[in-house]
Amino acid sequence: MKIRRGDILYADLGTWNKGSIQGGVRPVIVVSNDKVNRYSPVLTIVPLSGRVYKKRNLPTHVFVSANYNSGLDRHSVALCEQVTALPYDRVITKFGSVNERTLERIIQAVQIQIGVFG
Repeated sequence: MKIRRGDILYADLGTWNKGSIQGGVRPVIVVSNDKVNRYSPVLTIVPLSGRVYKKRNLPTHVFVSANYNSGLDRHSVALCEQVTALPYDRVITKFGSVNERTLERIIQAVQIQIGVFG
């Protein structure tokens, strides 16, 4: 399966029993660059949550509209503070992609999370 930056995947993030770290089978957005996506056995992803109104004013949360992003059946929020690595074997299927504007906002939120902007 060819995976590109901005693709929406269903992936198994494993089981988490504590805290707010996203786990289980859920949609994620690929944020790693396409060269890495082609040659590395690991993707960099941001998990999505369907709880769009929880903590919606955080600078690391990006609203992802089901109306403007292919494959989603409901609005979601990208949890960019939870950017993480995902092995290819945890990918279940690819089912869509985000539009360019949404991807730009997600990348900016990841940069805020890792301190690029101070």
